[in-house]
Amino acid sequence: MDPNAPSMRSTKQSRVAVDGDLGGALAAPRRLEPAARFRKLWRVARWGVFAGALIYVLLVLTRSVPYFATEPPVMMGDAAAYYLSDTPYDWSDRPDGVGEYRYAPAFLWLIAPLRLLPWEVFAVAWFVAHIGVVLYLRLPWMLAFPGVMEDAIWGNVNTFVALAVVLIVRHRAAPLWAFILLTKVTPGVAVVWHAARREWREFGVALGFTALIVVVGVVLEPRLWASWVEALIAAPGNYPAPGDSLAVLIPRVLVGAGIAVYAAVTNRGWLLPIGMLVAVPGFWAYSFALLLASVALYKERLTRVEEERLAAPETDPRPLNSRSSIRK
Repeated sequence: MDPNAPSMRSTKQSRVAVDGDLGGALAAPRRLEPAARFRKLWRVARWGVFAGALIYVLLVLTRSVPYFATEPPVMMGDAAAYYLSDTPYDWSDRPDGVGEYRYAPAFLWLIAPLRLLPWEVFAVAWFVAHIGVVLYLRLPWMLAFPGVMEDAIWGNVNTFVALAVVLIVRHRAAPLWAFILLTKVTPGVAVVWHAARREWREFGVALGFTALIVVVGVVLEPRLWASWVEALIAAPGNYPAPGDSLAVLIPRVLVGAGIAVYAAVTNRGWLLPIGMLVAVPGFWAYSFALLLASVALYKERLTRVEEERLAAPETDPRPLNSRSSIRK
């Protein structure tokens, strides 16, 4: 027997010690940090909030329960205005409770296939599209946010504008500015975002594509497009607060443009929808659905910062002389 070989007893003791260490590690996992526990709970809670909000909105739309805010005379009244706009700027035959159509004729071209459907199918498809945007942006809980909920109940397009802003910032989808400029009009001043960032190609595409749509429309239906401009000018009721006049809207548009420029030069895309919100013609409750884009972009910013922090090489906290002495 080799006198230098370890004894069987010492080998068993070593094995038990190692097994004991592994067993302890497996039996007593490290507790989650408070932030990690919160994130885990939030993943569950946000879907609970979404489910509750969705059920409530469906009950409101079917008039099974009252709406906590100002209840529309006609559910999805703005969507009905888009659907019924065969003579879009003649409101004399507009049913009671249905909104006045003030968007460009091009928007009716865009939704023309949907307008071929029965009203009930159109309304369901329009509502599902709102829910789809919230889910695409990974913000299901924001359906409970009053502005987003109001937008779904009235059937307005602010949720879709928010989606357009996110795609513009994420993917430089400049043609989508045409959708904003030809529907909400004044929030489109935020297109200066590209100019402030020296993204001249995107800036040109945004304005050029919008101009192309307008030119084609004017050539095909000049009287209809002239009626749209007249409807925008003769719409004091669309500028409700404060002052009921364009004189108050113009400074807000300038402030909105300033916020967009600041967002661009400081690389804070989440501020862009806030500038657009400041520039909206009227502060209706559903206008705040634009903040969907702010939350989505700010969340993306936080995720990117965290990923960069984790990817950065760890630095040795010991002083340089201490490290050099160890090398010696």
